[in-house]
Amino acid sequence: MTLSRRRFTALAAGAAAGLALPRRRQESYFRWVPVRDDVQVAVGGGGNSLLYLGPRGALVSDGKNFGLGRALRAEAESFGVTVTHFVNTHHHGDHTGGNEGFPDALKVAHANAAPRIAASAEAALARAGDRLAALEEELSARGAPPHVQHGLEELHAELDTLAVADFTPDRVFLDEYPLSVDGLPVELRWVSPGHTDGDVFVFLPRENVLHCGDLLFHGRHPYVDDTAGATPAGWLRCLDAMLARCDADTAVVPGHGEVTDRAGLAAQGDYFRRLQGVAADAHARGLSREQVQGLVPDGLGDLPGADPHLARNLGLVFDEVAAR
Repeated sequence: MTLSRRRFTALAAGAAAGLALPRRRQESYFRWVPVRDDVQVAVGGGGNSLLYLGPRGALVSDGKNFGLGRALRAEAESFGVTVTHFVNTHHHGDHTGGNEGFPDALKVAHANAAPRIAASAEAALARAGDRLAALEEELSARGAPPHVQHGLEELHAELDTLAVADFTPDRVFLDEYPLSVDGLPVELRWVSPGHTDGDVFVFLPRENVLHCGDLLFHGRHPYVDDTAGATPAGWLRCLDAMLARCDADTAVVPGHGEVTDRAGLAAQGDYFRRLQGVAADAHARGLSREQVQGLVPDGLGDLPGADPHLARNLGLVFDEVAAR
């Protein structure tokens, strides 16, 4: 692991105070992508997770699918510090299923996301036995590292005592929530219903890193979860707010897809505005919702996730255009 001068100095001071220096990171199940000296992204096993390393503590944003939270924590903490803060960008199970793997961290989420996280956890626990058995078989076949298997065994042994409260946030907020990880600032912000009604983005001002959660599906069709209060128009408001926080050097971490920059974030806005143009033109020509859903704008048919998200997104944008 490469250390920044700031991190090396802080850790050296910690060592002088009797704190452990960082150890070599163990064999990984997730693919860890370095973004800054003190910022990593864990890819795989659910939505992308952000790791922000302080001298003595760390923040993790989003906890992967059910059964993988303990493995994520083990790999995060193998960078040398304890996870002290945990954020959910929204409620979907590929971001919250592993929440129980962070029992000692302060968990934070938006107020709209909290009851949805609880409902998702209740559903996961109701079928936990079958899901864990299937996951154990899958990971065994793939030759997952021992710490992943160990985490699953621990989870299996604790299923009878595990409760919804083990997944839900300790703190909720409405618009903004500032955090400090060892004095390093972290900004959490909610702008509007977007991908769901409880999406927050995470900005690290000192590192100039933005974690969008699923407000950014980079290089693929986005999923607008209208069953959870999402709207395409609201999503655009979220994108505009995130773009206003970015400059040319900002590292932008999507919920799905590879780490990008301001241009990658702007492309998500262009996507929705293009659908708005297609829907507005179709509405003016008297096309029905069903006819609009059958359209394939140039260049969008081959984008990953076209089936089923393109037709779904066109329908939702058409509804907004027709309601004006």
